[in-house]
Amino acid sequence: MKWLASVKVRLFLICWIVYSAFFATNVVREHYPAFALIERGDWICDRYEGFHADLFRHTDGHVYSGNNVMGSLIAVPPLLAFDPLLDALEARSKEKLAAQGGSVDATYDTKYPLRQQMFRKVKAAGLDLRFGAATAVTSAFLMAPLCAALVVLMYSTLLSRGIDRARSTWLAFLFAFATPVFYRSAHLNHNVFLMLVLFGAFLLLWPRPGTGEHLSTARRAWAGFLCGMAISLDYAGVVPAGMLALYFVVSRARSGGLATALKESIPSVLAAVPPILFLLGTQGAMYGDPFTPGQFVMPRQNEYVDVGARGIMLPSGEVFLKNLISPSWGLLPFAPLLAFAFLPAGSLDESRRVLPRRERAWVWAFVLAFTTFCAMNVYSLLQFNTGFRYLLPVVPFLFLFAADSLARLERRWLAALTVAVVAHAVVLSMTREVSDTENDLRRIAVALDTPSVALDGYWELALTSTPVPASFVRIVREGPQLPWLTVLRQTTPGSPWLGNPFLALGLTAAVAALCVGIWRTGARVRND
Repeated sequence: MKWLASVKVRLFLICWIVYSAFFATNVVREHYPAFALIERGDWICDRYEGFHADLFRHTDGHVYSGNNVMGSLIAVPPLLAFDPLLDALEARSKEKLAAQGGSVDATYDTKYPLRQQMFRKVKAAGLDLRFGAATAVTSAFLMAPLCAALVVLMYSTLLSRGIDRARSTWLAFLFAFATPVFYRSAHLNHNVFLMLVLFGAFLLLWPRPGTGEHLSTARRAWAGFLCGMAISLDYAGVVPAGMLALYFVVSRARSGGLATALKESIPSVLAAVPPILFLLGTQGAMYGDPFTPGQFVMPRQNEYVDVGARGIMLPSGEVFLKNLISPSWGLLPFAPLLAFAFLPAGSLDESRRVLPRRERAWVWAFVLAFTTFCAMNVYSLLQFNTGFRYLLPVVPFLFLFAADSLARLERRWLAALTVAVVAHAVVLSMTREVSDTENDLRRIAVALDTPSVALDGYWELALTSTPVPASFVRIVREGPQLPWLTVLRQTTPGSPWLGNPFLALGLTAAVAALCVGIWRTGARVRND
Protein backbone atom coordinates (compact mmCIF):
# COMPACT_ATOMS: atom_id res chain seq x y z
CA MET A 1 0.00 0.00 0.00
CA LYS A 2 3.02 2.28 -0.25
CA TRP A 3 1.54 3.88 -3.34
CA LEU A 4 -1.18 5.40 -1.12
CA ALA A 5 1.47 7.55 0.54
CA SER A 6 1.22 9.94 -2.42
CA VAL A 7 -1.25 12.76 -1.83
CA LYS A 8 -1.86 12.94 -5.56
CA VAL A 9 -2.80 9.25 -5.73
CA ARG A 10 -5.19 9.57 -2.82
CA LEU A 11 -6.75 12.74 -4.24
CA PHE A 12 -7.28 11.01 -7.55
CA LEU A 13 -8.78 7.84 -6.04
CA ILE A 14 -11.15 9.68 -3.70
CA CYS A 15 -12.42 12.01 -6.43
CA TRP A 16 -12.81 9.09 -8.86
CA ILE A 17 -14.83 7.11 -6.31
CA VAL A 18 -17.11 9.98 -5.28
CA TYR A 19 -17.71 11.21 -8.83
CA SER A 20 -18.57 7.66 -9.91
CA ALA A 21 -20.95 7.17 -6.98
CA PHE A 22 -22.86 10.31 -8.00
CA PHE A 23 -23.15 9.45 -11.69
CA ALA A 24 -26.34 10.37 -13.56
CA THR A 25 -28.13 8.24 -16.13
CA ASN A 26 -28.34 11.00 -18.74
CA VAL A 27 -28.00 9.68 -22.29
CA VAL A 28 -26.78 12.83 -24.02
CA ARG A 29 -26.24 13.81 -27.64
CA GLU A 30 -22.54 12.87 -27.49
CA HIS A 31 -23.49 9.25 -26.83
CA TYR A 32 -25.27 8.61 -30.13
CA PRO A 33 -22.41 9.28 -32.59
CA ALA A 34 -20.15 7.20 -30.29
CA PHE A 35 -22.66 4.33 -30.44
CA ALA A 36 -22.84 4.67 -34.23
CA LEU A 37 -19.06 4.69 -34.67
CA ILE A 38 -18.75 1.46 -32.67
CA GLU A 39 -21.68 -0.26 -34.38
CA ARG A 40 -21.24 0.94 -37.97
CA GLY A 41 -17.84 2.55 -38.27
CA ASP A 42 -19.35 5.92 -39.26
CA TRP A 43 -21.36 8.78 -37.75
CA ILE A 44 -24.78 7.76 -39.10
CA CYS A 45 -27.33 7.59 -36.28
CA ASP A 46 -30.32 6.17 -38.19
CA ARG A 47 -30.96 3.66 -35.40
CA TYR A 48 -31.49 6.45 -32.89
CA GLU A 49 -33.76 8.78 -34.84
CA GLY A 50 -36.13 10.56 -32.50
CA PHE A 51 -34.12 9.82 -29.36
CA HIS A 52 -32.69 13.34 -29.05
CA ALA A 53 -33.66 16.79 -30.31
CA ASP A 54 -30.22 17.28 -31.89
CA LEU A 55 -30.54 14.15 -34.06
CA PHE A 56 -31.97 15.02 -37.46
CA ARG A 57 -32.45 13.47 -40.89
CA HIS A 58 -30.23 15.23 -43.42
CA THR A 59 -30.72 15.64 -47.16
CA ASP A 60 -28.84 12.39 -47.87
CA GLY A 61 -31.57 10.49 -46.04
CA HIS A 62 -29.45 9.63 -42.98
CA VAL A 63 -29.68 10.79 -39.37
CA TYR A 64 -26.82 12.76 -37.84
CA SER A 65 -26.15 14.68 -34.67
CA GLY A 66 -25.99 18.46 -34.98
CA ASN A 67 -23.06 18.84 -32.59
CA ASN A 68 -19.29 18.51 -33.01
CA VAL A 69 -18.41 14.84 -32.57
CA MET A 70 -14.96 15.13 -30.98
CA GLY A 71 -16.62 14.64 -27.59
CA SER A 72 -18.22 11.48 -28.96
CA LEU A 73 -14.87 10.21 -30.22
CA ILE A 74 -13.38 10.64 -26.73
CA ALA A 75 -16.22 8.48 -25.35
CA VAL A 76 -15.56 5.61 -27.78
CA PRO A 77 -12.69 3.78 -25.95
CA PRO A 78 -14.59 2.98 -22.71
CA LEU A 79 -17.78 2.17 -24.61
CA LEU A 80 -15.85 -0.08 -26.98
CA ALA A 81 -14.20 -1.90 -24.07
CA PHE A 82 -17.60 -2.67 -22.55
CA ASP A 83 -19.40 -3.28 -25.84
CA PRO A 84 -19.80 -7.08 -25.28
CA LEU A 85 -21.51 -6.38 -21.97
CA LEU A 86 -23.72 -3.72 -23.56
CA ASP A 87 -24.67 -6.15 -26.33
CA ALA A 88 -25.60 -8.80 -23.76
CA LEU A 89 -27.76 -6.34 -21.83
CA GLU A 90 -29.53 -5.26 -25.00
CA ALA A 91 -30.20 -8.89 -25.92
CA ARG A 92 -31.68 -9.49 -22.47
CA SER A 93 -34.00 -6.47 -22.79
CA LYS A 94 -35.22 -7.61 -26.20
CA GLU A 95 -35.79 -11.17 -24.99
CA LYS A 96 -37.92 -9.84 -22.15
CA LEU A 97 -39.77 -7.56 -24.56
CA ALA A 98 -40.50 -10.50 -26.88
CA ALA A 99 -41.71 -12.63 -23.96
CA GLN A 100 -44.19 -9.90 -23.09
CA GLY A 101 -45.54 -9.88 -26.63
CA GLY A 102 -44.17 -6.43 -27.32
CA SER A 103 -46.09 -4.77 -24.52
CA VAL A 104 -44.05 -2.07 -22.80
CA ASP A 105 -44.17 -1.37 -19.08
CA ALA A 106 -42.51 2.02 -19.02
CA THR A 107 -43.59 3.47 -15.71
CA TYR A 108 -41.48 6.46 -14.74
CA ASP A 109 -42.56 8.34 -11.63
CA THR A 110 -41.28 11.79 -12.53
CA LYS A 111 -42.71 15.27 -12.93
CA TYR A 112 -40.85 15.67 -16.23
CA PRO A 113 -43.07 14.44 -19.12
CA LEU A 114 -40.23 14.44 -21.65
CA ARG A 115 -38.30 11.97 -19.49
CA GLN A 116 -41.34 9.71 -19.38
CA GLN A 117 -41.63 9.84 -23.18
CA MET A 118 -37.94 9.15 -23.64
CA PHE A 119 -37.99 6.19 -21.26
CA ARG A 120 -40.99 4.63 -23.05
CA LYS A 121 -39.29 5.03 -26.41
CA VAL A 122 -36.03 3.52 -25.18
CA LYS A 123 -37.73 0.61 -23.47
CA ALA A 124 -39.89 -0.11 -26.54
CA ALA A 125 -36.67 -0.38 -28.56
CA GLY A 126 -35.14 -2.78 -26.03
CA LEU A 127 -32.35 -0.32 -25.23
CA ASP A 128 -33.11 0.50 -21.60
CA LEU A 129 -30.44 -1.70 -20.01
CA ARG A 130 -27.89 -0.85 -22.70
CA PHE A 131 -28.39 2.88 -22.30
CA GLY A 132 -28.30 2.72 -18.52
CA ALA A 133 -25.07 0.71 -18.51
CA ALA A 134 -23.54 2.99 -21.17
CA THR A 135 -24.09 6.04 -18.96
CA ALA A 136 -22.43 4.21 -16.05
CA VAL A 137 -19.46 3.32 -18.26
CA THR A 138 -18.88 6.82 -19.62
CA SER A 139 -19.35 8.34 -16.17
CA ALA A 140 -17.21 5.96 -14.11
CA PHE A 141 -14.50 5.23 -16.68
CA LEU A 142 -14.22 8.55 -18.49
CA MET A 143 -15.75 11.58 -16.81
CA ALA A 144 -14.86 10.64 -13.22
CA PRO A 145 -11.16 9.86 -13.82
CA LEU A 146 -10.72 12.89 -16.08
CA CYS A 147 -12.24 15.24 -13.50
CA ALA A 148 -10.19 13.53 -10.78
CA ALA A 149 -7.05 14.17 -12.85
CA LEU A 150 -8.05 17.85 -13.11
CA VAL A 151 -8.23 18.04 -9.31
CA VAL A 152 -4.72 16.58 -9.05
CA LEU A 153 -3.55 19.12 -11.61
CA MET A 154 -5.03 21.93 -9.52
CA TYR A 155 -3.32 20.57 -6.40
CA SER A 156 0.04 20.47 -8.19
CA THR A 157 -0.44 24.02 -9.46
CA LEU A 158 -1.25 25.40 -6.00
CA LEU A 159 1.69 23.53 -4.49
CA SER A 160 4.08 24.85 -7.13
CA ARG A 161 2.95 28.42 -6.39
CA GLY A 162 4.08 28.32 -2.77
CA ILE A 163 0.94 27.22 -0.93
CA ASP A 164 1.89 24.67 1.71
CA ARG A 165 0.96 21.03 1.23
CA ALA A 166 -1.81 20.90 3.82
CA ARG A 167 -3.61 24.00 2.52
CA SER A 168 -3.08 22.97 -1.13
CA THR A 169 -4.72 19.63 -0.31
CA TRP A 170 -7.64 21.36 1.40
CA LEU A 171 -8.14 23.73 -1.53
CA ALA A 172 -7.91 20.86 -4.01
CA PHE A 173 -10.76 19.12 -2.20
CA LEU A 174 -12.74 22.37 -2.30
CA PHE A 175 -12.12 22.59 -6.03
CA ALA A 176 -13.26 18.98 -6.38
CA PHE A 177 -16.43 19.11 -4.29
CA ALA A 178 -17.46 22.76 -4.01
CA THR A 179 -17.36 23.84 -7.66
CA PRO A 180 -19.41 22.73 -10.69
CA VAL A 181 -16.65 20.23 -11.55
CA PHE A 182 -18.54 17.91 -9.17
CA TYR A 183 -21.93 18.62 -10.78
CA ARG A 184 -20.72 18.22 -14.37
CA SER A 185 -18.64 15.09 -13.73
CA ALA A 186 -21.83 13.04 -13.43
CA HIS A 187 -22.34 12.35 -17.12
CA LEU A 188 -20.75 12.65 -20.53
CA ASN A 189 -20.55 16.25 -21.75
CA HIS A 190 -18.19 18.15 -23.98
CA ASN A 191 -18.11 21.17 -21.65
CA VAL A 192 -15.89 19.23 -19.26
CA PHE A 193 -13.56 18.27 -22.10
CA LEU A 194 -13.37 21.92 -23.18
CA MET A 195 -12.52 22.99 -19.63
CA LEU A 196 -9.80 20.33 -19.36
CA VAL A 197 -8.02 21.11 -22.62
CA LEU A 198 -8.08 24.88 -22.09
CA PHE A 199 -6.75 24.70 -18.55
CA GLY A 200 -4.12 22.19 -19.64
CA ALA A 201 -3.00 24.40 -22.51
CA PHE A 202 -2.71 27.40 -20.19
CA LEU A 203 -0.54 25.49 -17.72
CA LEU A 204 1.70 24.32 -20.55
CA LEU A 205 2.18 27.88 -21.82
CA TRP A 206 2.66 29.41 -18.37
CA PRO A 207 6.43 29.71 -17.74
CA ARG A 208 7.37 28.75 -14.19
CA PRO A 209 9.74 30.93 -12.12
CA GLY A 210 13.34 29.97 -12.67
CA THR A 211 12.71 28.20 -15.97
CA GLY A 212 12.94 31.26 -18.20
CA GLU A 213 10.52 32.32 -20.91
CA HIS A 214 11.62 29.67 -23.38
CA LEU A 215 9.27 26.68 -23.42
CA SER A 216 10.30 23.29 -24.75
CA THR A 217 9.08 22.23 -28.17
CA ALA A 218 7.05 19.45 -26.57
CA ARG A 219 5.18 21.86 -24.28
CA ARG A 220 4.42 24.24 -27.13
CA ALA A 221 3.25 21.39 -29.36
CA TRP A 222 1.01 19.88 -26.70
CA ALA A 223 -0.47 23.29 -25.95
CA GLY A 224 -1.21 23.76 -29.64
CA PHE A 225 -2.81 20.33 -29.86
CA LEU A 226 -5.05 21.10 -26.88
CA CYS A 227 -6.07 24.42 -28.44
CA GLY A 228 -6.95 22.57 -31.62
CA MET A 229 -8.95 20.13 -29.51
CA ALA A 230 -10.84 23.06 -27.96
CA ILE A 231 -11.93 24.25 -31.41
CA SER A 232 -12.80 20.72 -32.48
CA LEU A 233 -14.88 20.15 -29.35
CA ASP A 234 -16.90 23.34 -29.60
CA TYR A 235 -16.77 26.43 -31.78
CA ALA A 236 -16.84 28.40 -28.52
CA GLY A 237 -13.26 27.13 -28.11
CA VAL A 238 -12.10 29.52 -30.85
CA VAL A 239 -12.17 32.47 -28.43
CA PRO A 240 -10.01 31.01 -25.62
CA ALA A 241 -7.73 29.19 -28.07
CA GLY A 242 -7.09 32.48 -29.84
CA MET A 243 -6.45 34.21 -26.54
CA LEU A 244 -4.00 31.49 -25.48
CA ALA A 245 -2.13 31.99 -28.75
CA LEU A 246 -2.04 35.73 -28.09
CA TYR A 247 -0.83 35.11 -24.53
CA PHE A 248 2.10 33.06 -25.77
CA VAL A 249 3.08 35.37 -28.62
CA VAL A 250 2.90 38.58 -26.57
CA SER A 251 4.73 37.05 -23.59
CA ARG A 252 7.48 35.55 -25.72
CA ALA A 253 7.82 38.67 -27.88
CA ARG A 254 8.57 40.73 -24.78
CA SER A 255 11.44 38.48 -23.77
CA GLY A 256 12.80 37.28 -27.10
CA GLY A 257 11.31 39.51 -29.79
CA LEU A 258 8.39 39.04 -32.16
CA ALA A 259 10.37 36.99 -34.67
CA THR A 260 11.35 34.49 -31.97
CA ALA A 261 7.77 34.31 -30.71
CA LEU A 262 6.39 33.59 -34.19
CA LYS A 263 9.10 31.03 -34.90
CA GLU A 264 8.49 29.20 -31.63
CA SER A 265 4.73 29.16 -32.26
CA ILE A 266 5.15 26.95 -35.36
CA PRO A 267 5.06 23.64 -33.41
CA SER A 268 1.86 24.81 -31.71
CA VAL A 269 0.21 25.65 -35.02
CA LEU A 270 1.23 22.35 -36.62
CA ALA A 271 0.01 20.36 -33.61
CA ALA A 272 -3.38 22.13 -33.72
CA VAL A 273 -3.99 21.01 -37.30
CA PRO A 274 -5.01 17.32 -36.74
CA PRO A 275 -7.98 17.98 -34.40
CA ILE A 276 -9.15 20.84 -36.61
CA LEU A 277 -8.91 18.59 -39.68
CA PHE A 278 -10.97 16.03 -37.76
CA LEU A 279 -13.65 18.68 -37.21
CA LEU A 280 -13.68 19.65 -40.88
CA GLY A 281 -13.60 16.03 -42.05
CA THR A 282 -16.49 14.92 -39.87
CA GLN A 283 -18.57 17.93 -40.91
CA GLY A 284 -17.90 17.09 -44.52
CA ALA A 285 -18.86 13.46 -43.96
CA MET A 286 -22.05 14.28 -42.08
CA TYR A 287 -23.30 17.52 -43.62
CA GLY A 288 -21.68 17.50 -47.05
CA ASP A 289 -19.53 20.59 -46.43
CA PRO A 290 -16.49 20.70 -44.13
CA PHE A 291 -17.06 24.37 -43.35
CA THR A 292 -20.74 24.07 -42.40
CA PRO A 293 -21.50 23.45 -38.71
CA GLY A 294 -24.36 21.12 -37.92
CA GLN A 295 -26.28 23.99 -36.33
CA PHE A 296 -26.68 25.54 -39.77
CA VAL A 297 -28.19 22.48 -41.45
CA MET A 298 -30.31 20.91 -38.71
CA PRO A 299 -34.01 21.84 -38.69
CA ARG A 300 -35.52 24.40 -36.33
CA GLN A 301 -35.61 22.83 -32.86
CA ASN A 302 -36.59 25.76 -30.65
CA GLU A 303 -37.52 29.43 -30.64
CA TYR A 304 -33.91 30.57 -30.28
CA VAL A 305 -32.82 29.32 -33.71
CA ASP A 306 -34.39 32.35 -35.35
CA VAL A 307 -32.55 34.84 -33.13
CA GLY A 308 -29.58 36.46 -34.85
CA ALA A 309 -27.57 34.01 -36.97
CA ARG A 310 -28.96 30.64 -35.90
CA GLY A 311 -28.96 31.66 -32.24
CA ILE A 312 -25.81 33.81 -32.28
CA MET A 313 -26.34 37.54 -31.83
CA LEU A 314 -24.67 40.63 -30.40
CA PRO A 315 -23.84 40.28 -26.69
CA SER A 316 -26.99 40.41 -24.57
CA GLY A 317 -26.96 41.95 -21.10
CA GLU A 318 -29.77 39.61 -20.08
CA VAL A 319 -27.87 36.48 -21.11
CA PHE A 320 -24.64 37.79 -19.56
CA LEU A 321 -26.27 38.38 -16.18
CA LYS A 322 -28.26 35.14 -16.22
CA ASN A 323 -25.11 33.15 -16.93
CA LEU A 324 -23.70 34.63 -13.73
CA ILE A 325 -26.67 34.81 -11.33
CA SER A 326 -29.66 32.86 -12.63
CA PRO A 327 -30.92 30.47 -9.91
CA SER A 328 -31.49 27.92 -12.67
CA TRP A 329 -28.00 27.82 -14.15
CA GLY A 330 -25.93 30.78 -12.98
CA LEU A 331 -22.25 30.52 -12.08
CA LEU A 332 -22.57 31.99 -8.58
CA PRO A 333 -25.74 30.14 -7.52
CA PHE A 334 -24.08 26.90 -8.57
CA ALA A 335 -20.66 27.84 -7.14
CA PRO A 336 -20.89 30.49 -4.41
CA LEU A 337 -17.29 29.64 -3.49
CA LEU A 338 -16.13 31.36 -6.68
CA ALA A 339 -17.37 34.69 -5.33
CA PHE A 340 -13.93 34.82 -3.65
CA ALA A 341 -12.44 35.21 -7.13
CA PHE A 342 -14.06 38.64 -7.38
CA LEU A 343 -12.83 39.87 -4.01
CA PRO A 344 -9.65 41.99 -3.89
CA ALA A 345 -6.63 40.24 -2.43
CA GLY A 346 -5.73 43.40 -0.49
CA SER A 347 -2.09 44.09 0.26
CA LEU A 348 -0.92 40.59 -0.50
CA ASP A 349 2.72 40.55 -1.55
CA GLU A 350 3.09 40.01 -5.30
CA SER A 351 5.48 37.08 -4.81
CA ARG A 352 2.88 35.23 -2.72
CA ARG A 353 0.07 35.41 -5.24
CA VAL A 354 -0.98 32.25 -7.04
CA LEU A 355 -1.14 34.08 -10.37
CA PRO A 356 1.60 36.60 -11.27
CA ARG A 357 0.51 39.99 -12.60
CA ARG A 358 0.80 39.06 -16.28
CA GLU A 359 -1.20 35.84 -15.85
CA ARG A 360 -3.83 37.65 -13.75
CA ALA A 361 -4.36 40.15 -16.53
CA TRP A 362 -4.67 37.37 -19.11
CA VAL A 363 -7.09 35.32 -17.00
CA TRP A 364 -9.38 38.28 -16.39
CA ALA A 365 -9.30 39.10 -20.09
CA PHE A 366 -10.11 35.47 -20.90
CA VAL A 367 -12.98 35.32 -18.39
CA LEU A 368 -14.45 38.57 -19.71
CA ALA A 369 -14.06 37.54 -23.35
CA PHE A 370 -15.55 34.08 -22.81
CA THR A 371 -18.50 35.30 -20.75
CA THR A 372 -19.15 37.97 -23.36
CA PHE A 373 -19.02 35.37 -26.13
CA CYS A 374 -21.45 33.17 -24.19
CA ALA A 375 -23.71 36.22 -23.87
CA MET A 376 -23.87 36.20 -27.68
CA ASN A 377 -25.14 32.62 -27.61
CA VAL A 378 -28.86 32.74 -26.97
CA TYR A 379 -28.87 28.96 -26.43
CA SER A 380 -27.50 29.80 -22.98
CA LEU A 381 -31.14 30.38 -22.06
CA LEU A 382 -31.78 26.66 -22.59
CA GLN A 383 -29.64 25.84 -19.57
CA PHE A 384 -32.76 25.79 -17.41
CA ASN A 385 -33.05 22.09 -18.37
CA THR A 386 -29.39 21.17 -17.78
CA GLY A 387 -28.09 23.40 -15.01
CA PHE A 388 -24.79 25.26 -15.16
CA ARG A 389 -22.54 24.30 -18.09
CA TYR A 390 -21.71 27.03 -20.63
CA LEU A 391 -19.26 28.89 -18.38
CA LEU A 392 -17.60 25.72 -17.10
CA PRO A 393 -14.24 26.49 -18.85
CA VAL A 394 -13.73 29.57 -16.64
CA VAL A 395 -14.14 27.63 -13.36
CA PRO A 396 -10.52 26.48 -12.81
CA PHE A 397 -9.21 29.91 -13.78
CA LEU A 398 -11.52 31.68 -11.34
CA PHE A 399 -10.53 29.18 -8.67
CA LEU A 400 -6.90 30.22 -9.04
CA PHE A 401 -7.99 33.76 -8.23
CA ALA A 402 -10.10 32.58 -5.30
CA ALA A 403 -7.14 30.58 -3.98
CA ASP A 404 -5.28 33.77 -2.99
CA SER A 405 -7.94 34.57 -0.40
CA LEU A 406 -8.78 30.97 0.54
CA ALA A 407 -5.14 30.05 1.15
CA ARG A 408 -4.82 32.77 3.78
CA LEU A 409 -8.21 32.42 5.45
CA GLU A 410 -8.10 31.47 9.13
CA ARG A 411 -8.55 27.75 9.65
CA ARG A 412 -11.80 28.06 11.60
CA TRP A 413 -13.37 30.30 8.98
CA LEU A 414 -12.19 28.08 6.15
CA ALA A 415 -13.67 25.06 7.96
CA ALA A 416 -17.06 26.78 8.32
CA LEU A 417 -16.96 27.88 4.70
CA THR A 418 -16.04 24.36 3.58
CA VAL A 419 -19.04 22.83 5.34
CA ALA A 420 -21.40 25.34 3.71
CA VAL A 421 -20.13 25.24 0.13
CA VAL A 422 -19.54 21.48 0.01
CA ALA A 423 -23.03 20.84 1.41
CA HIS A 424 -24.40 23.18 -1.27
CA ALA A 425 -22.59 21.34 -4.07
CA VAL A 426 -23.53 17.91 -2.71
CA VAL A 427 -27.22 18.84 -2.60
CA LEU A 428 -27.14 20.05 -6.21
CA SER A 429 -25.28 16.92 -7.33
CA MET A 430 -27.63 14.63 -5.41
CA THR A 431 -30.86 15.95 -6.90
CA ARG A 432 -29.79 17.39 -10.28
CA GLU A 433 -33.02 19.38 -10.17
CA VAL A 434 -33.87 21.33 -13.33
CA SER A 435 -36.77 23.49 -14.49
CA ASP A 436 -39.27 21.55 -16.55
CA THR A 437 -39.62 24.50 -18.90
CA GLU A 438 -38.70 28.14 -18.79
CA ASN A 439 -42.43 28.72 -18.28
CA ASP A 440 -41.83 27.85 -14.62
CA LEU A 441 -39.78 31.01 -14.30
CA ARG A 442 -42.29 33.03 -16.28
CA ARG A 443 -45.10 31.85 -14.01
CA ILE A 444 -43.15 33.18 -11.04
CA ALA A 445 -42.87 36.58 -12.71
CA VAL A 446 -46.61 36.56 -13.46
CA ALA A 447 -47.36 35.53 -9.88
CA LEU A 448 -45.60 38.63 -8.59
CA ASP A 449 -47.96 40.84 -10.60
CA THR A 450 -51.15 38.88 -9.88
CA PRO A 451 -52.96 40.04 -6.71
CA SER A 452 -55.02 36.85 -6.59
CA VAL A 453 -51.90 34.73 -6.00
CA ALA A 454 -51.19 34.42 -2.30
CA LEU A 455 -47.69 35.28 -1.16
CA ASP A 456 -47.13 31.81 0.26
CA GLY A 457 -48.21 30.34 -3.08
CA TYR A 458 -45.62 32.46 -4.85
CA TRP A 459 -42.86 31.30 -2.56
CA GLU A 460 -43.92 27.68 -3.00
CA LEU A 461 -43.71 28.15 -6.76
CA ALA A 462 -40.36 29.91 -6.56
CA LEU A 463 -38.81 27.28 -4.31
CA THR A 464 -39.96 24.32 -6.38
CA SER A 465 -39.41 25.74 -9.89
CA THR A 466 -35.85 27.04 -9.74
CA PRO A 467 -33.21 24.30 -9.45
CA VAL A 468 -30.98 25.67 -6.69
CA PRO A 469 -33.67 26.29 -4.04
CA ALA A 470 -35.73 23.34 -5.31
CA SER A 471 -32.80 21.01 -4.69
CA PHE A 472 -32.70 21.95 -1.01
CA VAL A 473 -36.46 21.64 -0.65
CA ARG A 474 -36.31 18.16 -2.14
CA ILE A 475 -33.50 17.00 0.16
CA VAL A 476 -35.40 18.28 3.20
CA ARG A 477 -38.56 16.48 2.09
CA GLU A 478 -37.10 13.25 0.73
CA GLY A 479 -33.69 12.88 2.35
CA PRO A 480 -30.30 12.14 0.70
CA GLN A 481 -30.29 11.06 -2.96
CA LEU A 482 -28.02 9.46 -5.52
CA PRO A 483 -29.01 10.41 -9.09
CA TRP A 484 -28.80 6.90 -10.58
CA LEU A 485 -30.58 5.39 -7.59
CA THR A 486 -33.37 7.94 -7.88
CA VAL A 487 -33.95 6.93 -11.51
CA LEU A 488 -33.96 3.25 -10.58
CA ARG A 489 -36.55 3.93 -7.89
CA GLN A 490 -38.71 6.02 -10.21
CA THR A 491 -38.64 3.40 -12.99
CA THR A 492 -39.12 0.41 -10.66
CA PRO A 493 -42.12 1.33 -8.51
CA GLY A 494 -43.02 -1.07 -5.75
CA SER A 495 -39.48 -2.33 -5.15
CA PRO A 496 -39.11 -2.61 -1.35
CA TRP A 497 -35.35 -2.14 -1.28
CA LEU A 498 -35.22 0.69 -3.84
CA GLY A 499 -37.99 2.46 -1.97
CA ASN A 500 -36.11 2.34 1.32
CA PRO A 501 -35.33 5.98 2.24
CA PHE A 502 -32.16 4.88 4.07
CA LEU A 503 -30.59 3.17 1.05
CA ALA A 504 -29.11 6.34 -0.47
CA LEU A 505 -27.93 7.46 2.97
CA GLY A 506 -26.28 4.10 3.60
CA LEU A 507 -24.53 4.04 0.23
CA THR A 508 -23.33 7.62 0.68
CA ALA A 509 -22.02 6.79 4.13
CA ALA A 510 -20.22 3.73 2.75
CA VAL A 511 -18.55 5.84 0.04
CA ALA A 512 -17.52 8.42 2.65
CA ALA A 513 -16.10 5.68 4.90
CA LEU A 514 -14.13 4.19 2.00
CA CYS A 515 -12.66 7.59 1.15
CA VAL A 516 -11.73 8.31 4.76
CA GLY A 517 -10.13 4.87 4.97
CA ILE A 518 -8.07 5.51 1.84
CA TRP A 519 -6.91 8.88 3.14
CA ARG A 520 -5.97 7.67 6.61
CA THR A 521 -4.24 4.55 5.31
CA GLY A 522 -2.14 6.67 2.99
CA ALA A 523 -1.33 9.12 5.77
CA ARG A 524 -0.14 6.30 8.03
CA VAL A 525 2.03 4.84 5.27
CA ARG A 526 3.49 8.28 4.58
CA ASN A 527 4.40 8.80 8.23
CA ASP A 528 5.99 5.34 8.68
